[in-house]
Order: sequence, then C-alpha cells, then structure tokens
Amino acid sequence: MKKKKLLGAVMASALLVSSLASCSGEVNYTADMAEYAYEDKAPSICEVYKDYFQVGSAINPRDLEEGTDRFNIINKQFNVFTLENDTKPETIHPSEDVYNFDSTDQLVEFGEKYDKTVRGHTLVWHSQCPDWFFYDDEGNQVTADVLVERMKEHITTIVSRYKGKIDTWDVCNEVVDDSYGLRLSNWLKIIGDYDGDGDNYDYIQIAFETAHEADPDARLIINDYSLEVNSNKTITMYNMLKQLLEEGVPIDGVGIQMHIDYETDVERMRDNIQLLAKLREIDPDFVIEVTELDLSCFTSYDNSTEKEITEEFTEQFDAKYCEVLNLLMDLSDEGILDTVVFWGYDDGSSWLNDFPVEGRTNYPLLIDRDLKFKSAYWDLMNLPRQREEEASAQE
Repeated sequence: MKKKKLLGAVMASALLVSSLASCSGEVNYTADMAEYAYEDKAPSICEVYKDYFQVGSAINPRDLEEGTDRFNIINKQFNVFTLENDTKPETIHPSEDVYNFDSTDQLVEFGEKYDKTVRGHTLVWHSQCPDWFFYDDEGNQVTADVLVERMKEHITTIVSRYKGKIDTWDVCNEVVDDSYGLRLSNWLKIIGDYDGDGDNYDYIQIAFETAHEADPDARLIINDYSLEVNSNKTITMYNMLKQLLEEGVPIDGVGIQMHIDYETDVERMRDNIQLLAKLREIDPDFVIEVTELDLSCFTSYDNSTEKEITEEFTEQFDAKYCEVLNLLMDLSDEGILDTVVFWGYDDGSSWLNDFPVEGRTNYPLLIDRDLKFKSAYWDLMNLPRQREEEASAQE
C-alpha cells in the first residue's frame, strides 16, 4: 500500500462534517460510468481508497470462476479476500483425519495470480466447529489435554500449509461475551485455566502461539462483533488483550466485524475503536482491521421481514455509509487501520437475508441483486476526493 496521507485530528473532525454535507454533491464518479458492476468500464473502489486502506470482500468459491460476471466484479473492486465459510473448522476439518483444502487452495491460487491479499477465517470459533474436537468416539467430553492437542494440530496443519501465502489469520473468533467476560464456549469450559495462573485466557494464548510458530510472518488477528457499539464488550476485549500483549502473546491486532445498521452511532464507534487503539501503547505495531462490514436496513429491535426502500431511506442509508467511511479514513490517517473488508459484495448473496429473522430480505451492500451499482457506491467513490479538496481548502 502507498504511504498514507496524514491529517491532523482537528482537520479530520472538520472534514467529517463537510464531507457529509457534500456526499451527494458534484462528483467525479457518476452512475453514468457503469450500470452493472461487472462492466469493463466500471471504476474500482479499492483503487480509489488505496492511499487509506485495502478494500476487500468475503467471497465464495463460485466467485473465483474466471470469465464470469462475479469474477470480474471481485477482481476489479477488491484487493483483499477471505472465504465466507470454506476455511471455517466444520468445512476445512470436518473430522479428525479429514481436511478439505480445495476451496482455500483455490483462493490462495487466485491471490498469488492476481497479487491479492488473502485472509484466513477462522481457526478457532465456538460456531461452525464440529463436535469431534470436544468429544471422543463414545460421546464423552475430552480432557483439556486432548482438546489442546487437537487445537494445536488443527492450527499447525492449516497455517503451515499456507505459510507465506495467507497473509492474515483470524486466529480466534468471537471469544468475548456480549455482557461481560469470555464467551462460555466449549473451548473455554474444557481448557479453562490450563496453566493454573488464575486467568482463563489460556486457549486463546495457546492458539496464537501455535499459529505464530507455524507462520511467524503472518498477521494474527482476534476477531469479534459489536466491538464498535458495545462498550462493555470493548472494555473486556481491551483488558484481555492488554494482559496478553504484556505477557508477550503474539497478537498483531483486533478485527472489528462491524455489522452495523443505518442508525448506528458513529461517534460511539469512534470512541470504542480509540480505546482499542490504546493497545498501541504496548505494541506500537498493533493494528485494527474492519473485517466484516455491512450496513443492515433493519435495526436490532426491528423484527420485520421487508423494508420499503424509499428515496428518503436511500439517502439515510447512503449518508450512514459515508459517515462510516469517513471515520475509517480518519483512523487510517492516524495510522490505526489499514484494511476494510465487506462481508460480501452484493445484496442477493448477503448472510443478512433470512437472518436473524427468517424470511427477511435485506439490502446491506453496495451492489444490488442484479449486480448493479447502488447509489451508495457512487457516494463512497467520491469521498476521498472530497476529503482531499477540504484538506486543501484548510491549508
């Protein structure tokens, strides 16, 4: 990535207001350039943001079929990729003696051929993890020693296979409880305070140390949701990481999933992320990544299945995306963030359809179900230029 442009904190705050005001104003990029995202003449969002951060997407194996419309979209729009499901434990390691590497191999080959950054998601998770990790052949829960060895073998086998090929790993995913402390997962319940030192972070420490041993040059991330809005969860994560970093555990950064909605409080997001950024006082190279960005058209307290996409709502939706990307550029200017990954790229493929409400249709991304660019895409394409113009005006 090219060297980031630096803006002062005061200037960044002023730019947030002024850029939002001009988000729908006169622009360099317009919908006249390309209707469909797969057109050859379509611009590239990762190119527009290259001075701030990489822009990526979660994808699926079908997206990697060369010559298809979907391949053309991902190859032009993004420069960092992760598989949505195929590197998760239940898919890549469904039984103790069976590994399924095909999809991850395919992603790695794509990354090498087209000079893309590749993320591995995820090594240790409470969900989408097969029961064989936690139970023996008779259905009895295994001991802590057995589970630790199974976890280490799982991590070592996968990370070693992709040493020097997968740039970043989400080593542990969603370990923090929504209210307080760690999630009471099978990993925590069985391994617990493994070394007897009085804390129960042990399986996390072992996972990161094992991954680092398998590939010392890979970036190792601890990934979780709601860190940007749930302050209790953010504090728990900060306190845990502070202790682990002070003990020398090789954790390179925290991944903020950032599954948000059109009413999310961006200033709270800023405050929570700034707390996590204080971990740079321990490790100056500690990073924050946005790993699963999408913007739901439904709030957390809305259980409806359909949303009327009016012109007024579209303006609100687009403005929220602008506000969020302005925040992320602020964080880039401060040297905190260098990667932003969307969780998918088109509305029709989003995991937010049918979840968390069955039968729901959602519209959380920048490309619609027909693979046409949405207005939010064009607004985001113009933010960096508008930001630079405002910076020049302040000089």
